[in-house]
Amino acid sequence: MGERQRLTALYALVQASFWMSFCVAVSFAAVYLQGLGYDNTHLGVILAAGNLLGAILGPGFSTWIDRSTHATASRLIPPLLAVQAAALALLLLLPRRGVLTALSYVLYVAFSLSVNSLNLKLYVDFSHLGLPINYGVARGMGSLAYVLLSMALGVLAERTSIAALPIVGLALCALQTAAHVLLCRRLPRGAAGPAEERRGASLLAFLRKNRRFSILLLGTALLFFAHNSICNFLINITRQVGGDTEDMGYINSFMAAMEIPVMLLFSRFLGKRSTGGLLRLAFCCFVLKTAAVAAAPSIPALYAAFLLQAPSFALYTAAIVPYTEQAVGYEDSAKAQSLAFSMTTLGSVLASAVSGWMLDRLSVPQTLWIACLVCAIGAGLACFGVQRKKALQ
Repeated sequence: MGERQRLTALYALVQASFWMSFCVAVSFAAVYLQGLGYDNTHLGVILAAGNLLGAILGPGFSTWIDRSTHATASRLIPPLLAVQAAALALLLLLPRRGVLTALSYVLYVAFSLSVNSLNLKLYVDFSHLGLPINYGVARGMGSLAYVLLSMALGVLAERTSIAALPIVGLALCALQTAAHVLLCRRLPRGAAGPAEERRGASLLAFLRKNRRFSILLLGTALLFFAHNSICNFLINITRQVGGDTEDMGYINSFMAAMEIPVMLLFSRFLGKRSTGGLLRLAFCCFVLKTAAVAAAPSIPALYAAFLLQAPSFALYTAAIVPYTEQAVGYEDSAKAQSLAFSMTTLGSVLASAVSGWMLDRLSVPQTLWIACLVCAIGAGLACFGVQRKKALQ
């Protein structure tokens, strides 16, 4: 096995452990919190607060890394995982509705999400040092792990109890820690931070300097409002068409399974194409997918709608990391990658707060059609924000 294959395998373990943790923290949040007695509005507030804090922490840590000669992704990740574990321990010890449970879940979501910003920085660090990783393959393994865990959790939660979820979350914190230790051992000592003379810009200065990229970020946030209106409240959508928690677990797995071929084969078949053009295609497919889910009258129709997960979310995920790497200099790479991921998180904040409120007052289809309209506006902005290939060179 060559060095690239070894690094890709280790980074795939990092991605797999993160996306399994994401599955527990976010995708099964509605199952867990509704099981404790929270309604859609309160569930939405908790998820919105967790996602918002994560969207602040991720770029905050990344800006610190870009502007510091000492802070690195490899040093910051273990403390973030420790906070996750502490929050999960509280959820396990106090399995009841209340302020402490809500705060614990907010911290669990926030620190789960912020880890991925630093995972992306690790990818950029290895690439910058001439130690390339096949991101598409590694990310595809993350989706495969998500598929397998989602199926298992759907069955586990339906047939046992929701108490299984924080236990699984704690086990995944340990797995993430082990994965990071194994990967970061192969990163040359002292090579993960920017040199003194290449210190990155502040967050506001970066956004002013990269205005087209900023428009892309805004459009992405609106796109992911629609995407997360579906994902965060998938249990509501599944019940609307006659399904239950076990069905939701299988649908969740099917969605992730649609992503895997695109991610695994991206470098081989699409890697030489314009990442900007691929992103524009993905943005349009987000709109089509949201409309298809809104119109779905049954479980089979819902599965059919999620076939569009491949050219929408999967294509976006595979293309946005290399696009951002090309569009933004290395000295600002942590901020840029973190902001791109954090826009998906900001979209989840909006979805959790707004769609949770709407679902307590409107029907599921009405909520989804409103999300589809927002998605179309976001797609237009994001397409405008993508720079042409010549501008990236």
